[in-house]
Amino acid sequence: MRRALIVCALIAGCQSEHRAPGHGTRIVSLTPSATEVVAALGATQFLVGVDDYSKYPPEVIGLPKVGSFLQPNLEVIVRLAPTLVIVDDIHGQVAGALRDHGLAAIECPMLSLPDVKSALKSIGGRLGRAREAEVAVNAIDTALDAAAAKRPARHPRVLVVIDREARGLGNLVAAGPGSYVDELLAVVGGDNVLAASGVLYPKIALEEVLRSRPEVILDLSLEGKTDTADWNGVDVPAVKSKHVFALGEPYLVAPSPRVREALDKLAAALQ
Repeated sequence: MRRALIVCALIAGCQSEHRAPGHGTRIVSLTPSATEVVAALGATQFLVGVDDYSKYPPEVIGLPKVGSFLQPNLEVIVRLAPTLVIVDDIHGQVAGALRDHGLAAIECPMLSLPDVKSALKSIGGRLGRAREAEVAVNAIDTALDAAAAKRPARHPRVLVVIDREARGLGNLVAAGPGSYVDELLAVVGGDNVLAASGVLYPKIALEEVLRSRPEVILDLSLEGKTDTADWNGVDVPAVKSKHVFALGEPYLVAPSPRVREALDKLAAALQ
């Protein structure tokens, strides 16, 4: 799965004194979520390289690409001479190699909603932008409170599909309990049909969809961005009532400071 936000901690070799960024600050981000955190802190101008999948904000699209989430390109990163590299916890070897090259890194495992706030505070502190971090965190809390206040009394049963095969419903991967979109879904009043699965992103068969009888299906997959016709004929309430929605916004899958937008999208789909 496309991993992205958790409790940010400075890794060995990166625990030097925090300095406010100046013209010499050069940031490389290895995840789309980290890129969005930098943007939310008003520090986009300091980014000099991002991972292959960072598309937001639009200003980062033209920046040098430093590889994918699973395969960062160390050579490209070093060549960009960053003063700070934001890594995920899966990038342990890369972080070690960065230290060997004398480069500072901050580890941000990006997985859940609380991690978005932790990342804002941690990276904000490192960049001398604690005030901006506080504003961003407060905005998230305000959005969560507002969405919860409008939560309907009746909670529909919802299936959230994260990935599936092209032109079909095979190889289904869904959002399980504790996943980022599951957390948001609970805020707006949706009951995840896979709440008992015990897996963040379970692989399920179509038979499981039929058994769970979702009243709403949210298709967040790449395939679903263009067409939901593959769901036609599936004998579940969501299909019969035409409550199958393609939601292609990346901030619904990967943790992001754009929590308000994500909550609004989900709430609208559940109405």
